[in-house]
Amino acid sequence: MTRLLMLVEGQSEEVFVKRTLAPHLARHGVYVHPPIVLWTKRLMSGGGFRGGVSNWDQILQNLLPLTHDSDAWVSCLLDFYGLPEDFPGLPETLGVDDPREKVTQLQERFALELKHPRFIPFLALHEFEAWLFSAPDTVEAHFGKAHLAEELRATVRKAGAPELIDHGADTHPKACLRRLAGGYKETSDGPTLLEKIGIAAVRTACPHFDGWLNRLEALGEETA
Repeated sequence: MTRLLMLVEGQSEEVFVKRTLAPHLARHGVYVHPPIVLWTKRLMSGGGFRGGVSNWDQILQNLLPLTHDSDAWVSCLLDFYGLPEDFPGLPETLGVDDPREKVTQLQERFALELKHPRFIPFLALHEFEAWLFSAPDTVEAHFGKAHLAEELRATVRKAGAPELIDHGADTHPKACLRRLAGGYKETSDGPTLLEKIGIAAVRTACPHFDGWLNRLEALGEETA
């Protein structure tokens, strides 16, 4: 049995991992512990705030405790969009035009910084909501809004692929969904839609996601 610990950026990712990703990986012999939502602020009185990330130290301090479990693999689900400016290697990628190459370089640097042999870094390109553009008809049916599917397809055609929908403040995937669908709620609509869309459709449309998923699935084969 392969155990996997996972740090996620927020509640949307947490629900996606529990409902959709964990059951899929379990069929490959990889068992995901309940995902850990990133702490952004801890209070002296106890508790604090979770979700989102504003600096590199927050990521590091949330991941390091997971690496102390010597029998488990560790991964993460964080957005490339909105990555903190002090993230290691980010300045060096400013001249890289291909977003997939850029995010691959950042993941490699991420692994070097953590120095843990069982860590598999992942930054969603450009963010979690990009995966919803994998199945425009499903999104249209969910919201019951006529012509939404064609508007989503037009957005994908313009970008070149769901994962290439860009970093613009008004044009990143979540902003597009809010504008086109209206009433999009990331913590409920996002995970629900991904459950409806399914892993197979997302990995077909999103090669960066597919590469991460292939690596996680392979963990079960390595210990079989």
